[in-house]
Amino acid sequence: MFNDDKVKNARHCFMLASEDFGFEFVSPFTLTDGIETFGYIPNYGSKNGVVICLTTPPDYFIDNRVVDWCKEADCFYSFLNIESFAGEYKRAYFREMLRDWGKY
Repeated sequence: MFNDDKVKNARHCFMLASEDFGFEFVSPFTLTDGIETFGYIPNYGSKNGVVICLTTPPDYFIDNRVVDWCKEADCFYSFLNIESFAGEYKRAYFREMLRDWGKY
């Protein structure tokens, strides 16, 4: 399970990025079958947005239920290392990530 402080910090970083780059961020985000994910950004990654999950080293667990749901919903998904959000907001990290995901 995730450390609550790390999740709060990651959420805070995403909220700052959403203000900085002008995108909507919903967190937490629950899939239609009740699976809770870290967040969701409409209009990025695909026409149906991107579902965001957090993962941690060393195993970098990926929840295949999320992958299956996203494939069925034609939605992009991303599993991000929670350690990437340690410390202060990193604007360059978000700029690069959003550029990689791209607008649909």
